[in-house]
Amino acid sequence: MEFFIKLKNLDRRWVFLFVAASVVLPMLLKFDFPVFPGKSVTNLHNFVDALPEGTRCFLSFDYDPASEPELGPSAIAILTHMFRKGHRPLCGGNWPLGGEMAEGSLAKAVEIYTATYDEMKAAGKLAPGCKKTLVKGEDYVNLGYKPGAIIHVKALVTDFMGPYPSDRDGNSTKEMGIFKNPDGRKFAMSDVGIIVSFTAGTGGIESFINVAGDHKRPMAAGCTSVNIPRFITYLQTGQLVGMTGGLPGAAEYEKLIDHMGKGREGMAPQSIAHLVIMLFIIIGNIAYIAEQRIAKNKKA
Repeated sequence: MEFFIKLKNLDRRWVFLFVAASVVLPMLLKFDFPVFPGKSVTNLHNFVDALPEGTRCFLSFDYDPASEPELGPSAIAILTHMFRKGHRPLCGGNWPLGGEMAEGSLAKAVEIYTATYDEMKAAGKLAPGCKKTLVKGEDYVNLGYKPGAIIHVKALVTDFMGPYPSDRDGNSTKEMGIFKNPDGRKFAMSDVGIIVSFTAGTGGIESFINVAGDHKRPMAAGCTSVNIPRFITYLQTGQLVGMTGGLPGAAEYEKLIDHMGKGREGMAPQSIAHLVIMLFIIIGNIAYIAEQRIAKNKKA
């Protein structure tokens, strides 16, 4: 017991050193911790997988650089999966920096898709119509940020071109092939196969849920870890078909698409750091109990 009491009084700088080592060493040694996809992530993956080839999907980037480490890997994994299934993502954002977040994720997803194209094609993991080179305006588009949140989403229900006459780079959307319908009618939210919002706070997936009665589209979310308890309710009610929560959710989606991205890379340092912190908490409690017993014996 005296050993634990001595540990309790250990210089806190040693604690910081152990935690730092638990994060840095797994990153340097590139540990690959086993990842077991949960139900909510698997449901989202399977839903995207089952969409007909060529489906247009609306992805809303509702976060800023502060949440990029948590939400970026999920966005990249889902975009990569959509490209491999021949889907065509339409990216926008309810947050001012959403367009920039979308641009980074799109660039990385296109890079992964192109680099693994031959391998995936040989393994039969690409949709029949997939081509190696993806073209902006045809295979994907970044529409950028638009203010208004719920008001903006409501406007998209009947006419996408109204709120988005041009994309993030100023190119007219009117003639883009990605918005063309075979029957010539204007593109609306009803032409979207699924809505996915990568949400760091307000103005995200809840903006789409609040007007679900108008657009009637399947919805999913990628959220930060702190928001998981809040969004679980929407999964339970069936308002969301699936969800990736924090970095673990991204790692699970990466596992399902057979990609080693930032999510899976982050699981080893995160898990080991958590174990080290738990160990120090346990030692602290044991030391506290030991001190109480010694004090009690002295009084007796």
